[in-house]
Amino acid sequence: MKYIMKLSSIVIACFVLSFSACKKETDTSTSYLKGKVDGVAFECNSDIRATTGAAGDATIFFRGDVSPWSFRFYLDGQGSDITAGTYNFQTGILRNAVVYQNNDGYAAGYFCDPFAPCVFYGSGKIIIQEINKKYIKGTFEFVTNVSGATGTFKTVTDGEFHIKRG
Repeated sequence: MKYIMKLSSIVIACFVLSFSACKKETDTSTSYLKGKVDGVAFECNSDIRATTGAAGDATIFFRGDVSPWSFRFYLDGQGSDITAGTYNFQTGILRNAVVYQNNDGYAAGYFCDPFAPCVFYGSGKIIIQEINKKYIKGTFEFVTNVSGATGTFKTVTDGEFHIKRG
């Protein structure tokens, strides 16, 4: 009888261990996009998303919102996939960031519109630290143009993001 009790205890222990050993790992990280606008800290709490990379990563778009700001970022890999590295805003390459405060937009980087000439505003960079099918992670900083509506510009510093994809 003792032998059967011991054997059943071992079988139960092995059964429990087998389920815990096969337990699927879950990704408990959450997406974030945060930094400072003119020295005021922000952390986006809605509409944080990035392109999925389903058709490759030749262009990357990511964004996030927190009242009163919305942030939009765009990187063009010029025919090649975006990989880990530094992407400085420069004339001739579509890399840019826009911060909206209420209804006013402030832009940095190179922009082209099919109905207007291409323009370059401010300065900045996006550093991609990691990129894969599950997430994109990096840092950013930029100084925008002077808004015609407000007569001011925005300085965005200490920017960080880790955004789930898909």
